[in-house]
Amino acid sequence: MSAEHSGPDPREAACRLHINKVLYLRALEARKTRQDDIKDLLGATRPDLSPEAAACVAETVPALLPELHRKWIGMFVETLFATAGMEQIVVLCDGSEDNNAALALAYVMFLESERMEKQMAADLEHVESLGGAGVAEVAATLCARLDGLEAEVLKEREEKARLYAANKGRTVH
Repeated sequence: MSAEHSGPDPREAACRLHINKVLYLRALEARKTRQDDIKDLLGATRPDLSPEAAACVAETVPALLPELHRKWIGMFVETLFATAGMEQIVVLCDGSEDNNAALALAYVMFLESERMEKQMAADLEHVESLGGAGVAEVAATLCARLDGLEAEVLKEREEKARLYAANKGRTVH
């Protein structure tokens, strides 16, 4: 074989597999802490919501479909291979935590691009049209659950106030 053999670079397949694996595993790990993250976010942005209401919201927000993660990661991989040199990609795929984090950061930046924002919106709309959990359906369910929780909390507070008022006139001997 000559040095000019232009067959597929075996490193490419290994790097593609590595990138897909790293990013998909990070997506799965994020799903494990998603509800806690949503509760924390609501606690910071909506202090008026009770912890029960925040938990209700966190449970109601649907996770993204694994197929969408795989699709978007695949699009990222294609873009990376089209724009970066093989030597740079090989370095990114060395398995170190720093380079895995760099891949994740590059992926997040890719997702935030105007092109991907449009793609993600189209993909989510397509999923909804196929009978997936629609935004309106999720919002309606969420509102109903929040209303129920708020009514429960109000009822408990009224009961405590009634008991307090009833016991206020009593003296302890």
